[in-house]
Amino acid sequence: MICLLVRHHTPLSFFAHNDLVDAVQPGDRVTVTGIYRAQPIQVNPRMRNIRSVYKTHIDVLHFRKIDQKRLYEEEDGKDHRFPPERIELLNILAQKPDIYDRLARAIAPSIYENEDVKKGILLQLFGGTKKTFVTFGRSNFRAEINILLCGDPGTSKSQLLQYVYNLVPRSQYTSGKGSSAVGLTAYITKRYRN
Repeated sequence: MICLLVRHHTPLSFFAHNDLVDAVQPGDRVTVTGIYRAQPIQVNPRMRNIRSVYKTHIDVLHFRKIDQKRLYEEEDGKDHRFPPERIELLNILAQKPDIYDRLARAIAPSIYENEDVKKGILLQLFGGTKKTFVTFGRSNFRAEINILLCGDPGTSKSQLLQYVYNLVPRSQYTSGKGSSAVGLTAYITKRYRN
């Protein structure tokens, strides 16, 4: 079964067992071979009644990692290469000393101010570099950058994230509206130890 996760679609559930567990990281592109299973949903765990709706998943038998640098599938039949004049223009732009500020301003250009927030989102889009330090006891440090975006209502947080969601392929957008009536709340406390 070949299945691509398309934007705005519900992700499939995959169950890995034994040595396949923790073999891939979130965001890795893989081709999966497995058994498609459907289980009926019980109305109540104490009763034998079941619904006519089934919960589906795939038991993974094998997977193969696909090149992470590719943002498209080889089989889509389109030529995704930039023309030489576009590559030359990008090289000229990359040599400019204010490239970081220009790219930050290009994120959601209709939203003014918030330059630091835009720079943080820009860094998350590009990601970091995977590091390996054996001397610190941990061998691998991941390259993904996570951000927490907090602020007063009406400061364009959702609009910025919605812009990035529409810009990046394979992205997912989640909001806290469904979690409770007031949304998600976070707080930071400092614990004093005696």
